[in-house]
Amino acid sequence: MTARGTEIERPADTRSAILAAAESCFARLGIAGTTMEDVAKAASSSRATVYRYFADRDALVTESVVRRARANMASAREFIARRPTIEDSIVEGICEDVRRGRRDPMVHRLVSPAEMVLAARLLTESGRARELTYELWEPILARAQTTGTIRADLDLRLLCEWISELEMYYIARGSTPEAEDLDTIRARLRTFLLPALLP
Repeated sequence: MTARGTEIERPADTRSAILAAAESCFARLGIAGTTMEDVAKAASSSRATVYRYFADRDALVTESVVRRARANMASAREFIARRPTIEDSIVEGICEDVRRGRRDPMVHRLVSPAEMVLAARLLTESGRARELTYELWEPILARAQTTGTIRADLDLRLLCEWISELEMYYIARGSTPEAEDLDTIRARLRTFLLPALLP
């Protein structure tokens, strides 16, 4: 508190408020249609304040996706850990990531046809999607290598890159009914992905 009794602005609070404002703008105006001025107005801040925390709109988009992914990381790991076999962990874990991605308005908007060029630049070319996938899957896959349930010679970074690309593809091409589509994804993963991983 200051001497006058007003709260001192905390950087983490300001940053979160700007991100929340940006996400509301993305929902109203679309990602490509949102400007830093729009975000500043929605956050009741100056453009200078927004730029102090985020270099540009791309940084806002990327940070929003990263924040949302990390918020779900613990529950995703728990979901994967409850599967009885490594095969089920991989297949059901990927399907759950796809289901969550389709239901997350920000992720779904980003991988929509209108925003795919932006998504490719921000998440694929920047490597952020691969980093997040590696962060989630590496401990699980490394443990499976140690126990001999997947091949010891697998390059886990390359495998996580492949998983990331699969997930983005399936999130973007979401279809209805979702349950039937996820069953198709499961069948493909069991037919084509698992044989490449198992000893």
